[in-house]
Amino acid sequence: MARTPRKLVALAVLGAGLFGTYKLGAAVFGEHTAEARLANQVWIERLPTDDRDMIHHLVLVEDGNDRFGAFGKSSTWRHFVEVFTWKAGGQTLSLDLPQDQKRVNLGFKAWECEGKAPRGFQLCLELSNKKGKTASYYSRHDWRIDSTSPEALSALAEASPEIAPLLADLQDRPATLVTGELVESDDIALLAE
Repeated sequence: MARTPRKLVALAVLGAGLFGTYKLGAAVFGEHTAEARLANQVWIERLPTDDRDMIHHLVLVEDGNDRFGAFGKSSTWRHFVEVFTWKAGGQTLSLDLPQDQKRVNLGFKAWECEGKAPRGFQLCLELSNKKGKTASYYSRHDWRIDSTSPEALSALAEASPEIAPLLADLQDRPATLVTGELVESDDIALLAE
């Protein structure tokens, strides 16, 4: 009987050591889970060809306990955006769309794909619904949203002019972020069907 408590203590110490090693590795090398790549990253379907080219975009912001996001279709001159709250777990992304009082559950996969993605991109995101419809988005490491402050978003927009119009939606629409106002969209809504 004396051996069983020692085995449990040894297992607990081993488990704590492995967990500590994992946490240290994540702190040193960065968190590389799909969920960690998903949040606070600007995702677009492709680079725009000019200032009137309408492209689909997605951003999921995690700021403390707050999780909100926006998806839509935009150019420099026109923006159609829907704001939502979200949750993620495993490979599932749940979007709560306040305007339509609807929840959309999607599968997601986010991964490093430099060299396999369209030129200029380093990260890939694939969203899918239960009917098998998929939507693909791409991003770059430097399109990370480290802070939702106006100064931080302005700095990111200045450093990456190709996504500046999308970041303007986050900067210029605080009322939309609170109310979840629907302007118009068709990319995520298509997956919700």
